[in-house]
Amino acid sequence: MEKTEIKISIDNERLEALTYFLQKKETSSLQKELGKILEELYEKTVPPDVRDYIDGRQKKAAPPKPKVKPPTKNNAERADEKD
Repeated sequence: MEKTEIKISIDNERLEALTYFLQKKETSSLQKELGKILEELYEKTVPPDVRDYIDGRQKKAAPPKPKVKPPTKNNAERADEKD
C-alpha cells in the first residue's frame, strides 16, 4: 500500500527534549512512537468492518510471487541429451 507522509509542528525545545529522552531509553524513537499512536488512533476511530475492507483490498493488491521450480535431475539430464 502506498504511504503518505504527515507533517506536524512542535516547539523546537520540546522536540529536542522528547527526542533526547526517547533516545535515552534506547528502545524507541520519535517516529516509532508516533507510528504506534497513529495506529492506535486508527483502530480506535475507524470501524472494524471498514478496517477489514481496507485490509482485504491490500491483500488483493499485492502482486503474486512467481513460482520458480528448482531444476530436477531428470530435467537436467534431458537438457544434456538435447545438446
